[in-house]
Amino acid sequence: MRGVHPRVELPNEEYEEWLDGNQEVEYVVINFSDAKEVVERDDNLSHVLEPWHIPVLLGTEHDDKVNKRTLQDVLDLLEVVQPAIYVPDVVYNYNWMDEEIQENAITAYINHVRTLQELVIEQDLDVRLIPTNKGWKYEHFVEYQELYDEFNYEEFAFYAVQYTGGDAGNAIKVLRSHVRNPIAALDLENVFLIGRLAEDDLLDFAPRVRGATGLRQWKDACSTGDGLSQDPWPKFRKNREAKLSVNDGQEQRPVNEFTDKKEEN
Repeated sequence: MRGVHPRVELPNEEYEEWLDGNQEVEYVVINFSDAKEVVERDDNLSHVLEPWHIPVLLGTEHDDKVNKRTLQDVLDLLEVVQPAIYVPDVVYNYNWMDEEIQENAITAYINHVRTLQELVIEQDLDVRLIPTNKGWKYEHFVEYQELYDEFNYEEFAFYAVQYTGGDAGNAIKVLRSHVRNPIAALDLENVFLIGRLAEDDLLDFAPRVRGATGLRQWKDACSTGDGLSQDPWPKFRKNREAKLSVNDGQEQRPVNEFTDKKEEN
């Protein structure tokens, strides 16, 4: 996933009207549960998305939703919404957890993605999977290597919402540091940031961070007294993509410059 794309909340009349006939949008980022609710209402996503809109479903949601979601739930929805992109999620993993539990969570996630990918291939679904982060250290992402080799993955969706506010400290600095780790471990061609669209936040990421999505910033930019307008979106997208591309000509620093340092979070 490259470029800047809007995340929307559904079902919601305001967002649905903004998407109606919107030719400036190609990928529409939607939470898995939201997409499921729309499908339960309409039988598919065609009443919300235009034929040229490609849904990008995020499995990354609150633990209670993820824990109740079965593999069959995922396959059933993907079959209906294809062609689509899906960022799978299963189990939770936090930096305060015991290291052994963290390792088990990463293993469980990798096994889940592998099983899901095999079923997507077996059922010939027009769905592209993009794994996400169940960890933050370089060593955590090395564990993904076999999965990436097996399915020739080149992308990574980095869930960045948890780096906002609270006890996160200098969250954007920590986030930039952590995002370098999967790039270095897996030699990624592209990282897609989930939950980061603030103008200043998109500066100074590693050069292979080439995509981002969020909600609040684009919504603020497109809001008028009469609701959401499609007109400001192209300028907003161009501005944010320019911020992402600032470091395109640079090379990522050697991995030992940041993997030997004490964790910042």
